[in-house]
Amino acid sequence: MSLSRLVPPLLALLLAACPGSTPTNPEGPSDSSADSGVPGDGGTSGDGGASTTDSGVPFDGGLPSDGGSQGDGGLPSDGGSKADGGSQADSGVPSGGGGATLEVNSPGLGDGRVGEPYSARLSASGGQAPFTWSFTGTLAAGLTLSPDGVLSGTPTAAGMTIFDANVRDATGATATKQVVVIVQPPLTLFTVGQWNLEWFGAPNQGPVNSTSDGGWSDDLQVTGATKVIGGAWAHVWGLVEMVDTADFNTLLSGLPSTYNGFLANNTTYVLSGASQYSAGEQKPGILYDTTLLTYRGAQVILTAQAADFGGRPPLRVDFTTRVHGEDAPLTVIVTHMKAFEDRTSYDQRQRAAAALKGYLDQWLPTARVMVIGDWNDDLDHSITTQNGVALASPYLNFLNDPTHYTFPTKVLTDANTRTTTEYDDVIDHTLVTDEVAVDAVPGGVQVLRPDATIPDYARTVSDHYPVLTRYDLSGVPGPRVRLTAPLGGTFVTGTPLTFTWHSVGMTTVRIEASYDGGHTWNVVTASVSAAAGTFRWTVPAVESDLVCLRVVDTANASRFSMSTQRIWFTRAPPRVIINEVLANEPALPGGTAHEFVEVYNASSVPVDLSGWSLWDAINWQHFFAPGTVLQPGRPLVVFGGPAGFTPGTPDTVASSGGTLSLNNTSDIVQLKRADGGVVDSVEYFSTVDAVSINRSPDLSPDAGFVPHTTLTPGRQSSPGRRADGGAF
Repeated sequence: MSLSRLVPPLLALLLAACPGSTPTNPEGPSDSSADSGVPGDGGTSGDGGASTTDSGVPFDGGLPSDGGSQGDGGLPSDGGSKADGGSQADSGVPSGGGGATLEVNSPGLGDGRVGEPYSARLSASGGQAPFTWSFTGTLAAGLTLSPDGVLSGTPTAAGMTIFDANVRDATGATATKQVVVIVQPPLTLFTVGQWNLEWFGAPNQGPVNSTSDGGWSDDLQVTGATKVIGGAWAHVWGLVEMVDTADFNTLLSGLPSTYNGFLANNTTYVLSGASQYSAGEQKPGILYDTTLLTYRGAQVILTAQAADFGGRPPLRVDFTTRVHGEDAPLTVIVTHMKAFEDRTSYDQRQRAAAALKGYLDQWLPTARVMVIGDWNDDLDHSITTQNGVALASPYLNFLNDPTHYTFPTKVLTDANTRTTTEYDDVIDHTLVTDEVAVDAVPGGVQVLRPDATIPDYARTVSDHYPVLTRYDLSGVPGPRVRLTAPLGGTFVTGTPLTFTWHSVGMTTVRIEASYDGGHTWNVVTASVSAAAGTFRWTVPAVESDLVCLRVVDTANASRFSMSTQRIWFTRAPPRVIINEVLANEPALPGGTAHEFVEVYNASSVPVDLSGWSLWDAINWQHFFAPGTVLQPGRPLVVFGGPAGFTPGTPDTVASSGGTLSLNNTSDIVQLKRADGGVVDSVEYFSTVDAVSINRSPDLSPDAGFVPHTTLTPGRQSSPGRRADGGAF
């Protein structure tokens, strides 16, 4: 296998959603200029984002947490038709009459990817059905447009195409709107996994049900670990709490033959390992793909500070791999920080972090380094409290040096995506040096959820979930830059927008914006220090759904990085509402997993829900994963658990908190932004078994709630569908 092994397509997109070859236009309009020349509002919008809460073990491109159907880049396939308040037939098209003027709805089509099936539906409003569709211009290679408005096929070439979508109604009236379709190339990514396998192979410790009846010791734990690692396709794994060498060798033998690995006490690889780790101790270990990684050496480091690491000093492993067309060194350090919430353990973690940073600063100041494993503490604040107040993260020394160090997994902290079966805090992290951070794929962090497919996971395999991070090591050597935010989303004019990026080998960068899909570029700032990595801007008074942003090396305009998803600038703040709530679940297997909350985008632009959350009256119950984009006129249903819906159901996710915990008697359901502001809330004082409450009229932002059976007699609920059961 080579680095060209493809990773499934729901990762954040590496190639910009705007054409990259268009020359910069420093002499163009200023940032606040009007958007004359902007094509029509028929733009695409794609989240392209990898979910951090995949409920399946393999990263198979059909993540339920992206708010979209499988294989479509996380976007609904119907083009995001306008809301009609439930009074119109499916797709928002009037079911009869023709009083309103015929027009093509803003398509909001999702991005495609070379070699992946694609399908999206155009829609119209006004006029008189039936409608007949055609196009003028050129479709993306491999796609066709049917007379009923379905754009489908398998794209064969990457790039952006713009065509006119033409619709004719039953009376002969016509309407046209410009449509943009972006096809992304396949990705070639380097994937890194880390996993705390609780007391792996220990005969009398670890998961209480790790051995099956009549099986060999810890057979369920070994089998489960083999299934997860074998299905994840990571190229290197850092493992901690590894105890039994024989069980580790059994795990290794069950993986593809390209894998090799060892534990820290294996003197064949780690000369001093046996003096640091005994056979019965928890040890760090490593697995690696020999077709990509060439082993160079290994050692146990920071042994003088072993006590501060809880008696588990880190394992350093040095490799050579292909990086940007050259053979280059890569260092992986597997660490397991001191556990527990007491102040003594906190101080140990803080001292261990100081020792680790001192080591990296001194011995690996310009190296590509990944530090992976169980850090046993979080990044926003510590799990340790003093007088009821959380202490600062013990890893502030790294967080306060963003020029040299980055935690790609901080997105998990920001989204409150748990990495263990018991606690909300994120304690499994990846730290990388700046030489690696520039290659980290935005949206490429993922928490695997084997508990969805492995029965009694926490009691048979581990109390931690595996965490994956991904990096793009393709391309040519030399200076490079990667924009990390904003990659997509909707922004209101006049509000602040912060650019962030990583760079290597550059002195200054220029920031540019395009409001017409990348045809012309406007200078946001002519020069800013590349090392700063951040720049704050005010969104100009431009309304466009064809916005592209990029960071350019001022020394060489051919080196740049652009936003990877569609960006919308709008003057009207978007509106997302809670439309339906089922708090009193039906008497079905899975119990409270059948509770659900349906949110709906009642505005005309996409809304990025990344970091938004659902709460009951007191506690958070669900965090929307990074890359969750809700298209205009579309729903997203959050169920209490995966048992509440059929896996793969479009527009449906399971609660990241494992439950919604809605009271049957009375409660408050709240939808909050990432900054904690309340977007919408619903208070109820009674429920009926298995009957939801729904806005009446359906999908109306300011309407009240009624029992669903009152709104639509005979129908108890309609998650992901209109109140009458029709499709959106």
